[in-house]
Amino acid sequence: MDTLDNVFFFKVGLQLFLAGNLFGLLRRLQAARGDQGAVFVDLKIAGDIGNTIARFVERAAELGIRLMTFIEAAETAITRHTLAAGRAARAPGRFPEFLVVPLLSSLDAPDARIVGRARPMVAAGFDGLIVSGTAIGACRAAFPDATLVSPGIRPAWWDARDDHVRFTTPAEAVRLGADHLVVGRPVRSAPDPRDAAQRILDEIDEAAHRRASAAP
Repeated sequence: MDTLDNVFFFKVGLQLFLAGNLFGLLRRLQAARGDQGAVFVDLKIAGDIGNTIARFVERAAELGIRLMTFIEAAETAITRHTLAAGRAARAPGRFPEFLVVPLLSSLDAPDARIVGRARPMVAAGFDGLIVSGTAIGACRAAFPDATLVSPGIRPAWWDARDDHVRFTTPAEAVRLGADHLVVGRPVRSAPDPRDAAQRILDEIDEAAHRRASAAP
């Protein structure tokens, strides 16, 4: 966070969550970035009893967490119950937004299948989807009002796919309709992480401008 003074939105996944000091990160981010600073907690919650989920969501809202992820449980009733508890605990129109993962970016499937997996979850009340590759466009067409968060972002100058089977460049993801991009290793493992982040931000800005110009 100190190195990337040009970035305002940070993801905390399982590895970083277990490292501890999430509260410290949030306090420092808010102090350094003000109201623009935001955190996405990516724990892919499968389900729990309503009281536990409600208290978790309430605490997340107090901390200013903007996004959090669920993943479809084997028994979808568990996911629906968890979502209902979270929505009941969240103030109307407030954060965090609840996102569901129809299919991990390390797995491949036709876009239509990903849309099909997402459809009942969007209908159940999820605010958005974690979706990568060309499925971004398919989901944007199917769910025009959903928040789309896209992992598997690989700039043209980054020659490693890593464990992502479905991936796009930053510009492609924006063109397809993504709202937020998750970029890890191309920034974290770059010789100059701030410069790498700025190159990606510039690409996002240019693609967003082109998308806005092309809108009817």
